[in-house]
Amino acid sequence: MRILVAYNGTPPAKRALTIAQRRARALSGELIICNSADGADLDEDIEATLKGDLREAEMLCQACGIACRTHLAIGKQTAAEDLLACAEEEAVEEIVVGIKKRSQLGKMIFGSTARTLIMQANCPVLTVK
Repeated sequence: MRILVAYNGTPPAKRALTIAQRRARALSGELIICNSADGADLDEDIEATLKGDLREAEMLCQACGIACRTHLAIGKQTAAEDLLACAEEEAVEEIVVGIKKRSQLGKMIFGSTARTLIMQANCPVLTVK
């Protein structure tokens, strides 16, 4: 089973990675760890941080003996669109994403990557608090 994990190094993403690792171990699966960035706002420091976050996640998986690959999507799409594209390209069977509590106004103004994934993904999406 291929499982995509939306990972950006934040506490919700770290919790999502932990749950995805458990699922991958139980199902003899492979993790695709994906992060996304808008190319227009990207400088060398931000790119280095994003790559560092992915390396950290990869090392955590390797330490647990879980097969994984990382993917950094840099483009002009939203994070949700990048994650959906990665899920399609990798033919994943599940997406795991961490969520954080937001007010209704915050959701309306900023949108929700998790909500977009839930509504548009062609596979199940597991949200982790």
